[in-house]
Amino acid sequence: MLEKFPGLLGYGGIIAIHADWPNYPSGIGWEIALKTLGNFPDGTKFYEISDIDRCKLLINLYPKNLKDPYDEKYYHSAIWHTDLIELHEKGLISGIIKKSEFEFELYRFEEFKKQLGQNLKEDDEGNIILFYKDKNGNYEETKYQKPISEEDEDWIYRECVIIPNTIKLTKKGILELTVLSKGIEFSQEINNLTQPLLQLERFDTAIREASLLIETSIKKLHDVNLFGQRLIEFHIKDVVKNNDDFYSAAIKCYRGELRTIFSFIRNDFAHNFKILTEGQCRVILQRIDQTFNEFKEVNNTYYKNKNNT
Repeated sequence: MLEKFPGLLGYGGIIAIHADWPNYPSGIGWEIALKTLGNFPDGTKFYEISDIDRCKLLINLYPKNLKDPYDEKYYHSAIWHTDLIELHEKGLISGIIKKSEFEFELYRFEEFKKQLGQNLKEDDEGNIILFYKDKNGNYEETKYQKPISEEDEDWIYRECVIIPNTIKLTKKGILELTVLSKGIEFSQEINNLTQPLLQLERFDTAIREASLLIETSIKKLHDVNLFGQRLIEFHIKDVVKNNDDFYSAAIKCYRGELRTIFSFIRNDFAHNFKILTEGQCRVILQRIDQTFNEFKEVNNTYYKNKNNT
């Protein structure tokens, strides 16, 4: 059934990504993409590990050093090609190259040939010859067809992206996060908690208190004495259980936000004294507030009966 499809997104006219990824894009638009990359510390480099349906799955560690880069214990982000292009054109990220559809497919074709190495077999037309096992265990031949250009050379529309090495936010991109945070109204809980601290310019304390609010709220929901990542995993497993044991794309996105904030924000500010500008503080508070609102939605969606008892 479609509602049980792992990559079902259901926003912006998009039905799904045809992949069972550990995380998915939380929306469409360069602002959402910028905030996704901004969830990580300044200077973080992102590596591509998959590209399906014109969306890239990224990881903040060198994937060749990992036994399984798709393992959920790592931190993944997913961003649409179109959003990466817009970020690049605005000078907010570095590391991408724009390609037309033909150029992109040809690049992937050539990269696959490199991966095959000495096992590469081609026909006279340059198509890659592959073999697979049928249901009876017999090997059957198939071909990866070499892309053929049907593009008008006078008008080439480059809407695809390749990442030769890594991407990262530029200084302008980091500054733009602060711009996006201006004029944002926090939820009542976060505002009441942090506004007095912001007025006193106790920015690091505001971050700690807001982070602690999420952790305390999750602990109270489940009545458990867990902390940090262990608490998140307990919470997510229980949410999945209440969703008919279906680990949906929406839950994966929610888990990713919680893990990122707990790892890169709460832990950082809980154990180290930081000197922040008010703009930097508001950017981080905005991330925490959005995740806190997601928690409240999860609470209302999956724990209605519990809340009414």
